[in-house]
Amino acid sequence: MIVLKRMLDQHRATLITGQLDITVTDEQLPLNDLLTFGARQNPKRRYLFISKVLGKYVPCYPRVMRRSYQQLAATILKEGVHGNIRVLGVAETATGLGAGVAQELQRQTNTSLLYSHTSRYELKNPISFSISEVHSHAPSHIIYELDDELQSIDIETLVIVDDEISTGQTLEQLTRQLCDRNPKLKKVIWVCLVNWLSEDRRAQLQASVPQLELVFCSLLSGHFQFEPNEDVALGLPEKTATGLCSIDQSEESIHAQKSRTGYHVTDSQAFSFVGPNQQVLAVSDFDPEQAYMIIGTGEFTFQPFLFAEEMEQHGLDVLMQSTGRSPILEGEGVDRKESFFDESHDGMLHLYNRCVSRKPIMLYETVDQYLKCPVRTSINATAGILSDRLESA
Repeated sequence: MIVLKRMLDQHRATLITGQLDITVTDEQLPLNDLLTFGARQNPKRRYLFISKVLGKYVPCYPRVMRRSYQQLAATILKEGVHGNIRVLGVAETATGLGAGVAQELQRQTNTSLLYSHTSRYELKNPISFSISEVHSHAPSHIIYELDDELQSIDIETLVIVDDEISTGQTLEQLTRQLCDRNPKLKKVIWVCLVNWLSEDRRAQLQASVPQLELVFCSLLSGHFQFEPNEDVALGLPEKTATGLCSIDQSEESIHAQKSRTGYHVTDSQAFSFVGPNQQVLAVSDFDPEQAYMIIGTGEFTFQPFLFAEEMEQHGLDVLMQSTGRSPILEGEGVDRKESFFDESHDGMLHLYNRCVSRKPIMLYETVDQYLKCPVRTSINATAGILSDRLESA
């Protein structure tokens, strides 16, 4: 169990891998409402800030996730945006967060904007560039070229969304690369749930791109120190998913999804999920007396969130979470851990803190991922696949 002590605006979390000392300098939401903490099984970084509002490692009500999107979008708009806007989510954790923020920006401004996210999937599409997230167990990020019809749009405001920012190295790489490719760019906004950058580091980052205005938006800001417990030896678990994913490219499923090659954001998205028998999963068919758990898979979280949100709006009791690559030790911020080898990711994936009393519904981006994911059978989950995938399956 985490021992979390608060002293004025200071917090201390004692983990098996070390001790986190945290100072909060600004907050829209209290730290205890936003975060818990975990011991990461990764020698590069032994701790993990586990979001309570992301719907990833901690199950979350869709309405709470939506509220975080709304709050971040409102914070962005207070800083001001210029001209055409592009929002970029950072995989794996912030793909859904980025899409949700983009949707709320569109709703609150009623203007057209573009969304895409970085990826660890190998596609046939042209690659714009790649970067490395040095502290990650899976460091490679691919940024694909936008679809042809989007490349002629002159972007003036770039919004980069991640769940938390510690050093800024990953987003700094993205900013430099996208600045070089967007000559009309005037403003870059770094958006996250939690920002740990010091004022000196923020000034340094701004100085590195003097031609741009660099702005930081978050629900909580502060700084932290971590004192490792050197008595705990850490290594990545066997078969950790560290590389890029290969999928059955013949079905063209990832290309059709557009989240990696860009799309115009609208107030609502038309989509549906179907079961293996091609029967549509209809919210009206679910039992109102049953509690449910919607489980997204890897980078595929936004459509599962929208499905969970629709269920909630129809009066169903539903939580949202998703599988992930990151290896976290059980016991600190993680009450339950289910690990499984996923052939489509060529490594172990994990499902954390699942509430076993809820009926699980696992939602997949592709038929290939559905066929190669064994956990759905072990937890007796209902399965759904994004419907436009089945025509070529």
